[in-house]
Amino acid sequence: MVGTPRWRSLGLALLAALAPATWVEPARAVDLLGTWHVLVHFTDANAGNPEAERWDDRVWSFERKGPGLRWVEYPLVIFSDESGRFEALGSNRASRVLAFWEPNEGQRAQIAHGLEVNPRGRVEKRLGGSDAAGWRSDDSARPGSASVLTYVETWSIEGLQGLPVFTQVDVLGSGRSDSLEGVTRYSATEVSAGGEELRGRFERDGTRSGTFRMRRAGAVRDVEGSGRTQGQRALDALRGVEGQGEEVP
Repeated sequence: MVGTPRWRSLGLALLAALAPATWVEPARAVDLLGTWHVLVHFTDANAGNPEAERWDDRVWSFERKGPGLRWVEYPLVIFSDESGRFEALGSNRASRVLAFWEPNEGQRAQIAHGLEVNPRGRVEKRLGGSDAAGWRSDDSARPGSASVLTYVETWSIEGLQGLPVFTQVDVLGSGRSDSLEGVTRYSATEVSAGGEELRGRFERDGTRSGTFRMRRAGAVRDVEGSGRTQGQRALDALRGVEGQGEEVP
């Protein structure tokens, strides 16, 4: 039997390396434990320009705590290279770019290595349940007077045996008025064969809709420096003088 020529074997190996990731519906539970960078592309029907492309990102961390699951969200993510994410407005302001930002090669490398996050806005939830039955935080508003407003967030994860759905529900209300409820849902539609990336649909209150992508990331660390805001650090990065920009009044 004649073997495969060496040049042909090398060519097949090269094609395999360049082929796009295989996306499948997993036959086993998705392993959430660890850190993930979550990127959202969406449009906002309530905005003045509802067709404008918008983006948002955050870091999620999942860790076992006894029989439960700890889910931590960091909504303020810091990149050393903020190109594509923010643009300068005037001498001391930076604004989020209105476009579907995609990480460049350097930004992807920083995600893999581990991002800096601003602890401001950090939210932590303890969830009970299991991968098979789903996970849910035990958050319920305590009865209060009619004049006291209560705010409660309930987070849940379902479908880890196949395509996960992440839901965050926030409720604001009092005994005197009807409650205001907001629902944010990330519904996975495909998972990479290695389980390192999830993609799917994003929706917030029926007005913000689009897609999301979760990419496994390195461990996060708190942002270093003088506690400058994300916008200030973005402006510094755009100027190429990280940490040396002007203060925002």
